[in-house]
Amino acid sequence: MRSMTGYSRLNYEDEKYRISMEIKSVNNKNLSTKIKLPYNLNLLENFIRLQVASMISRGSIDLRIDFEDKNESLQELKYDENLAKSCMNIMNKMEEDFQEKFSNKMDFLIRTFSVVSKQDLDVDENTYKEIIEIKLNELLKNFIQTKLDEGNRLKEFFKEQLIKLRKNLAEIKKLKVDVVENYKTRLLSNIEAIKQNIEIKEEDILKEVLIYSDRVDITEEISRLDSHFNQLDIEFEDKGNQGKKIEFIFQEIFREFNTMGVKANMYEISKLVVESKNELEKMREQIMNIE
Repeated sequence: MRSMTGYSRLNYEDEKYRISMEIKSVNNKNLSTKIKLPYNLNLLENFIRLQVASMISRGSIDLRIDFEDKNESLQELKYDENLAKSCMNIMNKMEEDFQEKFSNKMDFLIRTFSVVSKQDLDVDENTYKEIIEIKLNELLKNFIQTKLDEGNRLKEFFKEQLIKLRKNLAEIKKLKVDVVENYKTRLLSNIEAIKQNIEIKEEDILKEVLIYSDRVDITEEISRLDSHFNQLDIEFEDKGNQGKKIEFIFQEIFREFNTMGVKANMYEISKLVVESKNELEKMREQIMNIE
């Protein structure tokens, strides 16, 4: 079980490159990836995005990569001699025409006309791709481990909550048999109070009890809850990304408890149903953080 919340950072440097990577995530229904890259890695953005998607299925991801190719600092400067001479001639002519002197023609020449520049560096996409892939995989491996650590903490929470739900359901099973019996007792008591002037047949009483018994029967809800609980035992130990599936099971459990509370006309059962729904709501809040 993996949380959608995670963080990892990586710093690397050798004789060729200096790399810094940082990734963090929060919950999201789907996968949303924001990537911040330096200009020399823009050509690898789609590759990086696919690498992330191959290892992460859900969550809002922020990935930042700083990358320095040390060869760039060793590029030879390029001097445009023709442009420099042309610009200098123009400035000399301007001084002559306006009888004014430039304070520093050389500085003005370099800054304004860019007669000195770096030569374009041939970028080897495959070389960049190789080193970025290696370091990105290292980053994602550590990132996923933080998600697993948080996911395991949440899994223990879910298991503790499930124990509470099973305990409440066990109490409801014991009380279930009393629902009809209590109704039968109340019905006979009411009949006893009014039967002086009304003739009531025993078969009519039995029919009324049977109708009520069918209306308040929660056997199916109990059976489905047992099945859902057993399915959760399996899902909690699954190594895949099962957040959406568990979320759906929680919704079904909530629906069964809700139906049970409506059908079972008994205070003790209603109380247990309310307690169970409150505990389940805590689980539903946390499942939003599971990938």
